[in-house]
Amino acid sequence: MKISNRLIASGLILGLALRIMGEGSAGIVHFLVNISIPVIFLFLLFQMRALGAGDIKLFSVAGGFLTIRQLLYVMLAAFFSAAFIGLGKLLYEKRAAGIFRHQRTLIHFSTSILIGYFIVVWGCAIE
Repeated sequence: MKISNRLIASGLILGLALRIMGEGSAGIVHFLVNISIPVIFLFLLFQMRALGAGDIKLFSVAGGFLTIRQLLYVMLAAFFSAAFIGLGKLLYEKRAAGIFRHQRTLIHFSTSILIGYFIVVWGCAIE
């Protein structure tokens, strides 16, 4: 359930390279701002153990490729898709009563991040 740091580093390097190619030196500033937003916004959820560090790093990689507005929509779409997947998993496994017995139903949030990315980038081109 870990996300490889090599994968994260590769995504960040590619995102930075594309930003520099597209925007010049101003792209470096935009890149740094965009990869910092998920860390700032999601730090509390990380502290509460609702999200893992790898999930936040994946959001940062996505931010390297997107505008701030698109990134915020990806984050929102990812949380909605995670809620939908989690509810489906609870209903499928019939563990709704498990909530009261301190059982946890975990989902891979990286799947929801990918779904959110596809929704925003392919589904509704937000400019």
